Amino acid sequence: MLKFCRTKFVGFERESDDILKIYGTLDDTLYSMQIEIKLQLPELVIQSLTGKMRRFTTPFCEEATNFLTKGEGLKIEPGFQSKVKRLIGRPGCRHFANLINECCESIIPALICMKYKELHEENPEISIAEVIKEVKETYPQIASFCPTYSNLLEK
Repeated sequence: MLKFCRTKFVGFERESDDILKIYGTLDDTLYSMQIEIKLQLPELVIQSLTGKMRRFTTPFCEEATNFLTKGEGLKIEPGFQSKVKRLIGRPGCRHFANLINECCESIIPALICMKYKELHEENPEISIAEVIKEVKETYPQIASFCPTYSNLLEK
């Protein structure tokens, strides 16, 4: 019997006041890969993009890491995901491109979490609506980047 299992993990940490580090892992029956993105804040520009293939199916897969540098300098804004697919996915590896896009979709909840932690220390009574308003003011471009969160950020 053929069995297949896929797990994806995305996490983030604030490396400094102006750098957000996002890391992702895809691990399934055929492939295993890692990605690390360093994002300049508040501009949301990729400063560095590195990755590693740990398990792959063809010798061409491992060469896909050479295309990751094409993502450096990209700004998280509308059209970002298409650019990643075109610059990294088509010539390199679509699984890498998909993982990068998923990592970047996690930016919105990451920014909300970081802003909540920051504002909650100043004001323990702060509401999540106030935090989201603050995130929207600091990073106006994210409302149009991810459709999933755009309704939440538009309120």
